[in-house]
Amino acid sequence: MKQHVLFFDLDGTIADSGGGILGAMNEVLAARGARQMTRADLTHIVGPPLATSYPKFFVPRGLPADGADEFIADYRAIYTPKYVPQTQPFDGILDVLDTLGRDWHLAIVTSKPEKQALMVLDVTSARSRFAHVVAAESDNEVPKARLLEQAILDLRNDHGVTVEHDECWMIGDRHHDIDAATELGTKGLGVLWGFGSRGELTGAGAHAIAETPADLLEILSR
Repeated sequence: MKQHVLFFDLDGTIADSGGGILGAMNEVLAARGARQMTRADLTHIVGPPLATSYPKFFVPRGLPADGADEFIADYRAIYTPKYVPQTQPFDGILDVLDTLGRDWHLAIVTSKPEKQALMVLDVTSARSRFAHVVAAESDNEVPKARLLEQAILDLRNDHGVTVEHDECWMIGDRHHDIDAATELGTKGLGVLWGFGSRGELTGAGAHAIAETPADLLEILSR
């Protein structure tokens, strides 16, 4: 019987969403006459809620300090209809999820707003692999640990899954995922095919690092 849970981040872990996020952001920036972003810039904005990233990354680029809500609304208006349908899963991740799902309960924990998260899970054909999805209600700041905490409660209350924290893993590509694992007492597994670096993930205290999706099978079978 399945006993334990793997909690997965979405962007940069399951979904290769960087190109779409970058494309939509640059359309909004172009409309405001601001400097375009590069792929490397995504490390500043993917992971935390967008409202958290705005004052730290976009205001120094010349956008107004009180312009977060309008910026986010314009971004969503482009990203959701134009780029979400183009989102692909990372190569090999769906097969890995199918294998892991034989022995583990699988759940999504993402700071992405729920509407966009569910759309991405649908277009990548990943949604059916997960027993539960916890996403942010909005773009406002919600620590990843609170979302992971909610997922643990939901699995217990709605799905009858008792979560033994030290026997479960939070899997993601940014330090926010590992930070959440540390705070809640689960194990943290960092992945390198997303937006974070090995240094970021090990510095946050990841128990293990996966270089490819296939590495998850070896790490989680130990």
